[in-house]
Amino acid sequence: MWSSTILLSLSSVFGIIGLALVLAAALTDNWTEYQVNRREVINAFNREPELNVRLKDAFVRNVNYFSRNYGLFQICFPDSVPSDIGSFSKYGSPCIDNTDYFPVEAVQENYSSQQTQRLYFMRANVATYVLGLGVVVVCLAIAGIGCARQSRKAFMFTGVGLLLTVLLFAVSMACWHYVNYLERAVLEMAPFYKSWEPILKSTTRFNFGWSLVVAWVGILFILFASVFFICSASRLKKEEEKALSAKHGAYMMNNYYDKGAMVPYGYNTYAGYGNYPYGYAGQYNNGYYGYMTYGR
Repeated sequence: MWSSTILLSLSSVFGIIGLALVLAAALTDNWTEYQVNRREVINAFNREPELNVRLKDAFVRNVNYFSRNYGLFQICFPDSVPSDIGSFSKYGSPCIDNTDYFPVEAVQENYSSQQTQRLYFMRANVATYVLGLGVVVVCLAIAGIGCARQSRKAFMFTGVGLLLTVLLFAVSMACWHYVNYLERAVLEMAPFYKSWEPILKSTTRFNFGWSLVVAWVGILFILFASVFFICSASRLKKEEEKALSAKHGAYMMNNYYDKGAMVPYGYNTYAGYGNYPYGYAGQYNNGYYGYMTYGR
């Protein structure tokens, strides 16, 4: 079995790495990727002039006709950018804020029940994710204090707190996947997938991005950290009990006879002080046979 020092080292490393990964996932914008073959759309416009007339404005202004990556808070465009969209630069890529979290009140009043459900799950996704980040930071701070004081309670509290964090992140990710399912398989109004033109569906490729993978790996690291913290608290308790037993054992004298039996004549009960001199009456006046227990 590993010592408490090794377990604490592993739990600290896993906790810090997990926090870094889930934070990196939140700050990057590659949760989902839509790759649009715009050249093929142009070829379709050339083949069908009527399609060109109907979709030429959407082709230069609608976000759906551009390759894009979605994060928790922004939408980024790795290639071309829609016209008059008001983008800003983030990590070298033009991005826009995702305004679906707080739609215009007049628009929200016309939402269907499924759109309203999507809105609430989107907000729950972000809220539980941010709350999970905060709990991780607090737990790791408590773990640092516990390491300085060698406090088992602090380590156990950290382990249980990180388990709660994993639960929060799991709820957040479940909300995110449910929102993605609604957008791609349920909602039939614009701008969602089922309302797209056939040419747009055929020229768009969807992928889950690396930010999503990083988030799940970070959650797994935090889970390992919580288990290691709980194990280290248990191991530290056993080590303290073992050290206490060893400390008390140094002051205990071994008895080599049954306490309920008669002590033979001449048996040196107080071996540490040597035998009494010949003819000495002894420390206790208990007769020829030393002390005996009668009536057992």
